[in-house]
Amino acid sequence: MKTVTLFRHAKSGHKDNPNIEDFDRPLASRGLKAAPKMGAAMRGRKLKPDLILCSPSVRTQQTLSLAAPEAWDTPPEVRFEERLYDASAQALFKAVREIADGVGHVMIVGHNPGLQELAAALAPPGSEAREEFKQKLPTAAVVSFDFDAEHWSKLQPGTGQLRLSIYPNMLGS
Repeated sequence: MKTVTLFRHAKSGHKDNPNIEDFDRPLASRGLKAAPKMGAAMRGRKLKPDLILCSPSVRTQQTLSLAAPEAWDTPPEVRFEERLYDASAQALFKAVREIADGVGHVMIVGHNPGLQELAAALAPPGSEAREEFKQKLPTAAVVSFDFDAEHWSKLQPGTGQLRLSIYPNMLGS
């Protein structure tokens, strides 16, 4: 079995920093609070990937660095990959299909619309999850899918079974 977890970066401060390039945008105060909360939620749900693929943007790195200490005593391996910045769902899926088979669980820390489109594509056609993800994937959302597959290269869209879907506003203050 293979597991894919998608972690959208927390709320960034694009309105607070209109002169900063998109790649360099930091988290907003709301995002600075949400990221550790989501890390604690991952710990509580025993969600620990073997490998994390992270966009190298400032806001994705901040999200991961704030969530990780709350989520794991020993952090998983992290790879920062340029190709994940502003990547399409197809590019993200290609990155997943290229993972070594020794990895059982991968997490992608990235951006919309790619992550949202990928979440919708991984969920079974006609499922409630697919319809939900077509509508939204909020900032700092964590969604996880299990696949009945031995090889990453054999993963197919629409075959993921939703394991977990959590958003910061589901967790309370």
